Amino acid sequence: MTVWSYPYATVNRVVDGDTIRLDVELGFGLTFTGSFRLLGCNAIELSMPGGKEARANLATILPVGTPVTLHSVKNDKYSRWDAAITLPNGQDLTTLLINTNWAAAWDGVGVAPVPAWPRP
Repeated sequence: MTVWSYPYATVNRVVDGDTIRLDVELGFGLTFTGSFRLLGCNAIELSMPGGKEARANLATILPVGTPVTLHSVKNDKYSRWDAAITLPNGQDLTTLLINTNWAAAWDGVGVAPVPAWPRP
């Protein structure tokens, strides 16, 4: 699996509890704006109880304009990119969401687990 790292990405919008839009600086004055789904986890869908709260939580962690490091792995069937995100303090975003019960660990195979709602 090839991983591309981009140290200059900025949060453009939080889509839901595990998907964000980023403006990614590619170098040479080029910027790519795209949707990125967090690799290794699954959050509650927006239409489910707790979904809007999961999005609000992620928006609190990643306000628009927050700089992050993007580690993009592959694109998915929904025209997003599966990716790991490193926060400005060096913390892995997926690990943070799993450890705080906002997301469930998931390897992308089989039925996606959903974190408990209401959260413990």
